[in-house]
Amino acid sequence: MQLLTPRLLLTGLLAAMMAGCSIAPSQAPRAPVEDRSAEAEAKPEPSPTPEEAPSEPAVATPLPDSGPAATPSPSQAPATQPRTQQSPAVLALLSDAEQSRSAGDYRAAQGSLQRAQRIAPRDPEVYYSLAVTHMELEDFDLAEQVALKGVSVAQGNAYQLRRLWQLIAKIRLRSGDPEGSRQAEQKADSY
Repeated sequence: MQLLTPRLLLTGLLAAMMAGCSIAPSQAPRAPVEDRSAEAEAKPEPSPTPEEAPSEPAVATPLPDSGPAATPSPSQAPATQPRTQQSPAVLALLSDAEQSRSAGDYRAAQGSLQRAQRIAPRDPEVYYSLAVTHMELEDFDLAEQVALKGVSVAQGNAYQLRRLWQLIAKIRLRSGDPEGSRQAEQKADSY
């Protein structure tokens, strides 16, 4: 009996300790997280829809008179730059970067654009400016990679896609790849 008592006591103590470890901590309510990248994507979509709606009736009316005239109207719409909602901080950083680049201070421009990229990771304009800065620094591989990332975030924005592919063509030409430049120009012409 004496031998069983310490063992039972030890077993009970170990069971109590393990039970204490298995209690899940209560989760306090978390602060709401604002997804700024979703805002940038969600806001531009509603603005093109109202622009398209008025243009459709205008195009539908002259369509019976001349069918080919209706085709150029949609292709002219992407030629104008669609206004995307950019935060004031991103706009200020883009402006700072442009001023630094104009002054020849490409490293300062690069720093401003990388900060803008952290604020707005889905903004193709930031990627375009950053790729231009890398190209001016003659870091052609990185410039092309950044421009291609811009292409991936600009899906659905024909204006930005065209600009980015034209920039890729320029980067490839300056890096000594005329065939790659021609291919990028063809891609740009498709938008």
